[in-house]
Amino acid sequence: MLAALALLAETASVSLAATGQAYLKRGEPQREGRGWVEVSECGAIVPENGKLTLRADVGSVSVGVGDPGRMACEVRIAAYTGDRADAMRMFRGVDLDLRLTGNGAALTARDVSAHQRHQRLEVQFNFNVPRRFNVDLETHGGDIEVVALDGELRATTAGGEIRTGDISGPVYLETAGGSIRVGNVGQRLEAKTAGGNVHVGDVSGNATIETSGGEIYAGMIKGSVHAQTAGGDIVVRGVVGPAVVETAGGHIQMGDCGASVHAETAGGNIRVQGARGMVRADTAGGGIALFRLQSGVEAVTAAGSILAEISASREAFAASDLETTVGDIQVFVPVNLPVRVDASIDQAAGHKIFSDFPLTYQGQGEEGGFPFRTVHGECTLNGGGKALKIHTSMGNIEIHKADSSALNQLRLRQEDYWKNFAARQEQQLELMIRRLQQRQEEQLRFQQKLLEQQERQLREIQKQQPSDDDDDN
Repeated sequence: MLAALALLAETASVSLAATGQAYLKRGEPQREGRGWVEVSECGAIVPENGKLTLRADVGSVSVGVGDPGRMACEVRIAAYTGDRADAMRMFRGVDLDLRLTGNGAALTARDVSAHQRHQRLEVQFNFNVPRRFNVDLETHGGDIEVVALDGELRATTAGGEIRTGDISGPVYLETAGGSIRVGNVGQRLEAKTAGGNVHVGDVSGNATIETSGGEIYAGMIKGSVHAQTAGGDIVVRGVVGPAVVETAGGHIQMGDCGASVHAETAGGNIRVQGARGMVRADTAGGGIALFRLQSGVEAVTAAGSILAEISASREAFAASDLETTVGDIQVFVPVNLPVRVDASIDQAAGHKIFSDFPLTYQGQGEEGGFPFRTVHGECTLNGGGKALKIHTSMGNIEIHKADSSALNQLRLRQEDYWKNFAARQEQQLELMIRRLQQRQEEQLRFQQKLLEQQERQLREIQKQQPSDDDDDN
């Protein structure tokens, strides 16, 4: 049976190649439940690394992997009406056109009915394409699913979710309303949604991720990253290049960063696991925790504590500034780092400066005077160097040596967090890929059903053809 199906698929491919045209056959309306369904079939011979283009006024899209050198598709249109004539008018209102292009095939689905009632119409496009293929999808309303591709993907929808498996080429995804979930991306990524969460695996290039309302979760970004949300958390496992992450309301968690980091939130905590470049962290209300900073840091919060571990060398350290209005500040400094420390509390009211290094104090320990006196401490370490300014209006300041045992406990907690994050992300991706694979299996069953229909048609044609004996008679 498998050999027969393969032979039929090859026969169909040869026929398409010989005619030099794509194949599209509108289906016959069939009653299904309370409505009517029309299933159309199409296909084309396509080159390796070719391209599928879809332009649809309405409909959800699913793309799976099929036979090399061949594109197959199914267009399922459901009309939710009990009247057959009404259903026929709705089917005729969707104009389908498939044509060959210079390097692949293009399908268009236009709404040619000025009075089409989309709430009573549902369109689903199912494609099977070669694994090494590029896909360009555009629909004005519906979800988009792509199993996996060794190629480029562009997918946009005016309203719906976008889900993909691993894509080896560059990826551009955009939806006017819906979540985006992507597997691993082999090159650059651009993902935008006007409202929804964005979850991304590892990206081997630059990444731009934007949502007008939702959380952003991403794996390892091997280029730069710009992640922005109008409301939601941002979590990025790591970034090789420069990182800019901004949220109007939510927490920010960053893993190891190989360059500069700019993290800003209007309300939430900021945590950075490590950074080789300059770090700028700004929150209007929340704590800031920064580990293994190998350059300088500027950290500002209106209300919250600040923890900063400086691991910079003499050459890499840059002038740094830590400031909170209300909250404590903890700083861990290498014992051999040349630096000028300048620490101050505006309104001490019982708050103090604690230091493992010898400081010269003004105000601390003085008797009498106004209770909200300013406390100031400074020192020069290892001959002095660039400035480290530490300032809180109301809170304690602690300056410790970087080999502190308390710091090791904080590091361990951070490492546990990222281990758990990686495990959760892997589970979520596995669930999504399993769902996409189920869709792929459904499409393969459709393809097998199509080949079986072709086999039956071929047998009918063979029965109608006269035999050699009949010709002799």
